[in-house]
Amino acid sequence: MVKIENSKRTILNLAEALLQDKGFNGFSYANIAAELGVKNAAIHYHYPSKEDLGIAVMQRYRERFKLWINNSRVKVLSHAEKLDWFLGIYSNTRADQGKVCLVGSMEVEFNSIPDGLRVEVEALHREMLAWLEATLNEGREAGVFQFNGVPAHKAALIFSSLQGALQMARALGAKKFHGVIEQIKLDLLK
Repeated sequence: MVKIENSKRTILNLAEALLQDKGFNGFSYANIAAELGVKNAAIHYHYPSKEDLGIAVMQRYRERFKLWINNSRVKVLSHAEKLDWFLGIYSNTRADQGKVCLVGSMEVEFNSIPDGLRVEVEALHREMLAWLEATLNEGREAGVFQFNGVPAHKAALIFSSLQGALQMARALGAKKFHGVIEQIKLDLLK
């Protein structure tokens, strides 16, 4: 049985892993309850609906991302190090484990997820794109990055490439994903 003080966090951790592995429509409370050795009602106690659970996972990830980008250690990184840090979000936690991007997994099912969850997915995606766009713009102005076009479009291209590369890694292995990471760097760095 899960300790009361850790139960919500444990449920969120399991739900996040299931979202990255199976998607929103690919798991149920029964999956989480079985993993924890509890009844479904124990999950419903903390999260009355699956939408509530999905929203809580997305909100937690949004908060985590805000903490990362506002961390003083991240703020003082060079432009190239910031890019590496952002790419590391994907390569360090997902590619070698067959996981996909949390945003990407939700966007695949965007038309079939509840409205409240859609709002959170869109907000997280916009926040991540905004940070990447600003980083690319600053890096280009500093002469570190080179690319044609506007930073917003380049950020969207990089973000979608990362999402797609994680999907591809499921079928072809993490080596393909890491090749995409290297190509993104080659294309950007002078």
